[in-house]
Amino acid sequence: MLAAPPAPETNPCDGLHTLPLYLGGERESLPTDCGSSPVLTAAQSRAHPATVTLTDYRHSLRNPAFVPQAARMALIIGSLVFAMNHGKALLQNEMSRDRWISGALSFVMPYLVSVYGQAHCQSRQRVLND
Repeated sequence: MLAAPPAPETNPCDGLHTLPLYLGGERESLPTDCGSSPVLTAAQSRAHPATVTLTDYRHSLRNPAFVPQAARMALIIGSLVFAMNHGKALLQNEMSRDRWISGALSFVMPYLVSVYGQAHCQSRQRVLND
């Protein structure tokens, strides 16, 4: 008879240091055997999480450091969304002008969201390093 493989050991703190700051993860709510986390202690030391202003976001849309990751996300996620929403119409040659516009937005929106996420992460890192 075959024995079951041993279960991997789990640490009750795995992933807890990456809790988004805006969710209000506090050290007191974590298990007592977790070490201190610079992310969580920084969250306690400041009143407001880092934010991305509209001006910063507009500049981030053309940031050469953000474009490759955002383009990959737009291609992957956009393709899936396009296929789900417009695949049948495309295969049946029923794509109208409105459907093409909607299909283009299937690629634009993941790009915009990815850039925002990268800009927010960079803004948060700046706050933590200060």
